[in-house]
This record gives sequence, C-alpha cells and structure tokens, in this order.
Amino acid sequence: MTVATELPQQSLRVLLGVALGMVAGFYGGWVDQVVSRVMDFLMAFPALIFMIAILSSLPAGNKPVLLIVVISVFGWPYLARVVRGQTLTLVNRDFVEAARASGASTRALVFKEILPNLRSSLIVMTTLAVPGYIGTEAGLSFLGVGVSPPTPSWGQMISSSVSWYAVDPMYFAVPGLLLFLTVLSLTVLGDRIRAATDAGEAS
Repeated sequence: MTVATELPQQSLRVLLGVALGMVAGFYGGWVDQVVSRVMDFLMAFPALIFMIAILSSLPAGNKPVLLIVVISVFGWPYLARVVRGQTLTLVNRDFVEAARASGASTRALVFKEILPNLRSSLIVMTTLAVPGYIGTEAGLSFLGVGVSPPTPSWGQMISSSVSWYAVDPMYFAVPGLLLFLTVLSLTVLGDRIRAATDAGEAS
C-alpha cells in the first residue's frame, strides 16, 4: 500500500499543481493573487503535524483514500509554484505571442504552446518528489494515523514489529529494508532523469 498509494496521490497532486499553477501564471492579476495566497497559506502550515491531526480526527473507514487526498492537498502548492513561475516566463515568449497573434484560442495556447514546454520539468519534479511522499505515507502509518490492518503498509509493519524485534529482527528488517531500497532507487532514478533532462536542454 505504501507504493500503491503513490500513483493516485501523485496524479492528484500533479493535476492540482499544474492546473492551478498554469491558471495563475497564464491569467495573472487577481487570479494569480488568489492562487498565490492559497499556496502561501498551505505552505505556511507544518504539513506533517496537520496531516496527523486531520487523519486522526477523520473516520477510520477508507483510510487509503483519505491519505491520498490529505497528502495531495498539502503537496500541490510546491509543484504549482514552480509551474506558475515557468508559465509566467513562457506566456511572454515569442512563440506564444505569435500563436496569440494568429488567433489561437486560450485552450490552444495552454495545451499546444505552454504545457508541452513544461513536460520535462514536470517529469523531473514528480520523480524527485515520489520518494519523499512514500516516506510521508510510511511515517503516517507508523504513527497509527495512516492505513490500518488488514491493509498492508511498510510503516504500519515497522510499527507492529517493534514488540517482536527482540524475538525475530526480520519482522523489523524486511519492511525497513524494502522501504529504504524503494526510496533510494526512486531518488537515484529522479537524479538520473534530471541529469538527462539537463544534458538534453544544454545540447
């Protein structure tokens, strides 16, 4: 479940971050001000503490869905801020101005001119963010506010194994090692993708 929650969680986070970041950067003005204030408001919170508080107060039923929603709500502003900044730069580029002058609609400008130029940055940022959110889910489950048995989670397995550590350390070592290797592998993958993207842009 630690890894299984990542795909829907990242999908929701990217959807919110890209949509709101592009809206803020493309339209500017009061729209940008409103979205930026919401981002600042959410980013000012100590996210982990509020995740624990919210998940503790919500009903225990369907915890995986609640976990996905809560992590995504606190995670999208970081992506949206980067998307907003890049959109502000792209919206004034010559190729966007040329498309606008030729009569392209707002939808065409966003989906044909701006969004394709954000693709490499989005891939890199999403890949680099995955290990952190896997650790967040595992940490919340370890503290008892994430998914509950019988739904499996590495964090919950590590928490349950503490009382058995002296009897058989493997109860603790196996989920801990799997969590470590998964986070390490995805971190290395993110670094490799970033290096490949930077090399491609440089050439």
